[in-house]
Amino acid sequence: MLKKTIKNIIYPLIKSPPNFLIIGTQKGGTTSLARYLEEHPQIIPNNSWKEVRYYDVSENYNKGWGWYLGNFAFKWQTKDLLTFDATPNYLYFSNIPELIKKDFPQIKMIVLLRNPVDRAYSGWQMYHSFGNNSYQMLKDITDYRSFSEAIKEELNPALNTAKYPYNYINRGKYVQQLENYYRYFDKDNLLILDFEMLKNNLDLLLNQVCDFLEIEKFSSSQLNKLKEEKHNVGKYQKTDEDKETIEFLIEYFKPFNEKLYELLNYSYNW
Repeated sequence: MLKKTIKNIIYPLIKSPPNFLIIGTQKGGTTSLARYLEEHPQIIPNNSWKEVRYYDVSENYNKGWGWYLGNFAFKWQTKDLLTFDATPNYLYFSNIPELIKKDFPQIKMIVLLRNPVDRAYSGWQMYHSFGNNSYQMLKDITDYRSFSEAIKEELNPALNTAKYPYNYINRGKYVQQLENYYRYFDKDNLLILDFEMLKNNLDLLLNQVCDFLEIEKFSSSQLNKLKEEKHNVGKYQKTDEDKETIEFLIEYFKPFNEKLYELLNYSYNW
């Protein structure tokens, strides 16, 4: 308790809070974007993991503001540089916008949206693959079900899904998540980006981010270097059952996607 109190008093004086947040979505390219931005000359990486997970993990949040600031650079290191927290869970959980608003009333936030069907399949692939990982922490959260089983069980309210908190479907209902943020923040506080731009038009995507953050654009040589980098690239081999489930999800998500297009006044053609 004494250590927490000291941090809460001292760290606000010597640590730099994040200037912006990357809030989602999970499996939407946030790792790639974070790694690219860390190479910008006006941005400094934080002192811990990319995902600080302050607002979405109650254990971390209860450690207090000082603990959160401890993840970022000292003020004499940052000077005029920007620092950030890239935690994709922030977009999903409904209580988080209010928590962020309390600490950062005008903070800028970046959202990467991915086709919700692709996102669901990628999310399942990630959790399913943890069974082959040597880290026990990842083994403990492995999803051993097939993709089809996972989707059927998430859609069945009669089943106890507390054992499976992966939310492959609900995480793709972006319209609900963005509407929740717009209750607390102006739309200008959020930059909404398309995951496909990371692969197909990285120059434009990073230029939009730089304009949003009011920093210099990456140089041509930097952009060429970044295009050669790959982060969190998945290798998927779809089974026939996977393909059938994907076709089902394409139809399932259509009404949610249409509402999203209306909200953003932009169509992703998912």
